[in-house]
Amino acid sequence: MPKEKKQKAQESDEIVLNLDSFVVPLSIVLAGIIIAAAIFFTNNKSGNPSVDGNNNPSNPAQEEFPAAETTISDAPFLGDKSKAKVAIVEFTDYQCPYCQRHDQETKSQLIQEYVDTGKAIYVFREFPLDFHGQLAIDSANAALCVNEIGGISKFVEYHSKAFMVADTDALSKAAQDMGIDMNKYNTCMAENRYKDKIDQGLSDGMKAGVQGTPGFVIGVLDKDGNVKGKLIAGAYPFASFDEILKEYLK
Repeated sequence: MPKEKKQKAQESDEIVLNLDSFVVPLSIVLAGIIIAAAIFFTNNKSGNPSVDGNNNPSNPAQEEFPAAETTISDAPFLGDKSKAKVAIVEFTDYQCPYCQRHDQETKSQLIQEYVDTGKAIYVFREFPLDFHGQLAIDSANAALCVNEIGGISKFVEYHSKAFMVADTDALSKAAQDMGIDMNKYNTCMAENRYKDKIDQGLSDGMKAGVQGTPGFVIGVLDKDGNVKGKLIAGAYPFASFDEILKEYLK
């Protein structure tokens, strides 16, 4: 082979080798992007909001808001039970970011349009998830201690402050900043006074179909505190609550 042709052949071989060295990694990257996109769209195609735990239905044909029943028990609540026709029962975990989202984005409008107008009561029940550890349980106990000491108005204020705290010191500081009697608070916390009540919230929530947080049972409230209606599993927007509430207020 003439020298010039031989050089061209070598250059051609080098180009092929260089391209091959890029094709395989590029294919891997593209495959990864395609898989990630498929997972993202599969998980979000239903439009359901995020939930902390295992509330996402495995059966795509499952009803979005299935029938559910629960009781308000002796949990803290806002509103007038003697006048309200329906109840909004929230099962919450203070270490759940989606519970905090509901508190910041939806709860106040529900209270303003349904509780303050006498149509509904808003009930707060504890549902600390196992994988959030002891801090979730301590937060639930702290909130109920604040309710005992300061009443429902202080409880509601503390309910918003207790989300996603770093430790029990932060729980204590929040209570102190609100003017809670810390001697009573510390005694209540040391006794783990509301363990049974927290366990009852977990049991009642699971019976109602709650598997993750936030979970809500919205329905007709009877004179014994029983609520029969539908389950909302997740931090849904106000419109979803509004639709169900209007259904039961007809």
